[in-house]
Amino acid sequence: MSLTGVPLQWATALLALLAGAALVLLWPRLGRPGLVSVGLRATSLVVVNLLVVLALLVSANRHYAFYSGWDDLLGGPANAAEDIAGAAPRDVTAAQAAAVRAGTTAPTAAEGTAVDGYGGRVQQMTVTGDGTSGRVLVVLPRGYHDAAQAGRTYPVLVALHGFPGSPEQWLTALDVRSALDSAADAGQVDEPIVVIPDLAQPAGRDTECLDGPAGQPQLETWLSSDLPKAVEASYRARTSPQAWASMGFSMGGWCSAVLTMLHPQQYGAGIVMGGYFQYDPADYVPFPRGSAQAQQHDLVALAGSSSAPAVSMFVSSSQDDPESWPTTRTFLAAVQAPLSVTSLVAKTGGHRSDVWLAQMPKALQWLGSTEAGFAPEGGATATASATTSAPASTSPSATTSPSATSSASATR
Repeated sequence: MSLTGVPLQWATALLALLAGAALVLLWPRLGRPGLVSVGLRATSLVVVNLLVVLALLVSANRHYAFYSGWDDLLGGPANAAEDIAGAAPRDVTAAQAAAVRAGTTAPTAAEGTAVDGYGGRVQQMTVTGDGTSGRVLVVLPRGYHDAAQAGRTYPVLVALHGFPGSPEQWLTALDVRSALDSAADAGQVDEPIVVIPDLAQPAGRDTECLDGPAGQPQLETWLSSDLPKAVEASYRARTSPQAWASMGFSMGGWCSAVLTMLHPQQYGAGIVMGGYFQYDPADYVPFPRGSAQAQQHDLVALAGSSSAPAVSMFVSSSQDDPESWPTTRTFLAAVQAPLSVTSLVAKTGGHRSDVWLAQMPKALQWLGSTEAGFAPEGGATATASATTSAPASTSPSATTSPSATSSASATR
């Protein structure tokens, strides 16, 4: 019986219902005095509640695909797909990296306020734009405030969470600080300023990082214009698009793709983990189907057109992820130069945070070897992802590398 199938969902729900009904019918017999009866009543209540929780978990897993199968649930390894290949990502030269480091801003505004518990490394600020204002966490590189580093500038990585979710997920479940520290210590990437905006504006609203109609949040404009201006005014941030990248999971992966493909003048690279590439309006409809705005945000069509931007993207998904894989597969098949896409595709893995946590080291290594602004001090790094020769039917600008996933909750 499939872990994500309807039969298991109905079976667990029916089992919980029958157990509850049996408890009601047998309760008079269990109501007799004595320790044995008390123990039976307590045990029966615990069993019924556990069955109800099990039914709810199975139902939630079927909807969100946290675990895609029994092997996945029991910790079986994820296997790399081998049917997507192509040219290697762009290599970074030391000269290119040095040129990007030369471009920066002198901060003209105050930094954010320190968040307790992080030794001054995590700050919080409010960024206000035209009709949109939101909370932003900023993770500073180690030694940012050291006097010896006063003249050093940094690339910027904008980290985007899923829905429902919060910026704090990048400090807990995804642990972006540890991942970046390890990559920097290994000489794979220059330590960036990590900017983590709260995408739930207003609270509880799934805006998909898009501009809504008049009177509604303008999240895309806020993320592509207002947020970068505020960061560059408050921190020693590099200003070249090759020194700005977005990284997101689930809904945040979609947001990362939008920012990279539709705003290449600001974001030169994007990391999409378990994201998707075609917006399907559900609870929130920022623009009508078929409208010019809707066509503009059809990223699959854009990837295969002559208007595709000259940006670099790292895309990871698993073939059993119903939230991500259908549009990711179509997107990867459509990619054409000058858009450069490196893909990491697993056969299993599901749609959850520990899968993306395991993929992050490869993504950060790719970023340091592909984008000049993220190349580590001292020059260029080697190519991050192993590549294979492309089949005749494969897009020339897509690559693949083996996937490593493990077994945590996930969001859309």
